Amino acid sequence: MRTTNLKRVRNIAMFFVVAAVWIFYFFPIYWMVSSSFKTRVDTFAIPPKWIFWPTIQFYLTSFTNPKFLKVIQNSLIITGTTVVFSLVLGAWAAYAFARFRFKGSLTLSFSLIVARMMPPIVFIVPLYLLFNSLKLRNTHIGLILIFTVFNLPFTVWMLKSFFEEVPIELEEAAWIDGASRLQALGRVILPLIAPGLAATAVFAALLAWNEFLFALLLGGPDTTTLPVFLSGFLGERDVEWGDIMATATVAVLPPTLLVMLVQQNLIKGLTLGAVKG
Repeated sequence: MRTTNLKRVRNIAMFFVVAAVWIFYFFPIYWMVSSSFKTRVDTFAIPPKWIFWPTIQFYLTSFTNPKFLKVIQNSLIITGTTVVFSLVLGAWAAYAFARFRFKGSLTLSFSLIVARMMPPIVFIVPLYLLFNSLKLRNTHIGLILIFTVFNLPFTVWMLKSFFEEVPIELEEAAWIDGASRLQALGRVILPLIAPGLAATAVFAALLAWNEFLFALLLGGPDTTTLPVFLSGFLGERDVEWGDIMATATVAVLPPTLLVMLVQQNLIKGLTLGAVKG
């Protein structure tokens, strides 16, 4: 009887803990979405209005604004291209670190992640001067280049663990069958780590999609991305909360859809490189 009571108490406590965590993470999302459908009066109502008559005025304002559509296009182009470059370049480097042992390989691979740990603002002044001299400011290629560079350390380390999970014997069997190292990589290794590639692509996309500092200081009117566009609603005397909430809701849709599309591969990828041996 005592054991049953303890188990019941433990289950109740666990329920409240899970509920608290769920509310902590999802309530801001609910508030953002609901506020995007409120009028200005309802947004600032005290006490807050939980039941209200929805309006799509802020969404109409956003989607009828050519600048907003251009901003979405910029974010999609820059993020998509960054992910492709990060995966292609990162896969080559990760494969080299996983399969070849050369003098200084450990130091070099460790230096990649150390460089990524440094705050990006440290590099802003030299990068700003460099981009100005090379005429890369306010260009898509400039932002794609810098996003890729700062994504690569993370991409390399993540893919390296996936390559190490694939037994070398599989490659050796392909070599015996007459395949070159490049053919073995493309036909044997990459298909096996496809879930890992999907997981890495998702994280690289999230990093690029949410990047603010470089997009703000190295970008410009022609390359404005969604995070920079959102900051424009913050005025000196007023904050356009309805526009912010509607734009933010639209901004979270592409990453959410991406995660949903690759959900199965994402879960497999996160567990693929988690345990060695």
